[in-house]
Amino acid sequence: MRVVEVYAGAYASGKSETSINRARQYAAMKKNITLVDLDTVEPAYTLRPIIKDLENMGINVITQPDNFGLGEAASYVTSAQTNCLANTGDIIIDVGYGAGGLDILDILNGIDKEVNLQIYLVVNTAKFETSTVDNIVEYVTFSEGIEKRDWKKFSGFISNTHFGDDTQVDDIVNGYQKLKKASEIVNIPIRAIGVDEKLASNFDLTFDNTEVWTYKRMMPKAFW
Repeated sequence: MRVVEVYAGAYASGKSETSINRARQYAAMKKNITLVDLDTVEPAYTLRPIIKDLENMGINVITQPDNFGLGEAASYVTSAQTNCLANTGDIIIDVGYGAGGLDILDILNGIDKEVNLQIYLVVNTAKFETSTVDNIVEYVTFSEGIEKRDWKKFSGFISNTHFGDDTQVDDIVNGYQKLKKASEIVNIPIRAIGVDEKLASNFDLTFDNTEVWTYKRMMPKAFW
């Protein structure tokens, strides 16, 4: 049975890095994996500039064809994006931030029929929107969107507290502990902890019984 994983989150939460690195994990296992860029808010900050890098890793990529529409002006979507679930194999979807949250998923044909759909909220507690336990709880409700659906609910959190190149081990651990408190309130488990490859040696494969995912940062090359 194939997996369809969706990654959402606030601006600069690291949802794109998480999506990319999750796709890398699948590619390393020789899986047929497609990475879908569904960011309709920041099309100037998309996967397009790094398509070749991703394809060389064995990842199929569907992304914006150009930079029409910037910032909150949003942009159009293509048939390749709306019909991405027609692709065979496993699918990873990177959702943009902004009003409506997961409502953008409604444009994907057949998503409500996916048996193994997993939707994750990437949380960076260094960002104001998710800087406190209360803020995280509120952001979960905001991100679920307006149109409530039985299939449209979060399967888990990704703990990804970071300050870019200035990130320290304590930042990652403290962010995780804060998210853990919110996790207990909303009854949504923490699926994994994102750790930059430069700091990965400070962690085992799990931390507090939670998987640790090592990230190779690629998005700094993606602004165009």
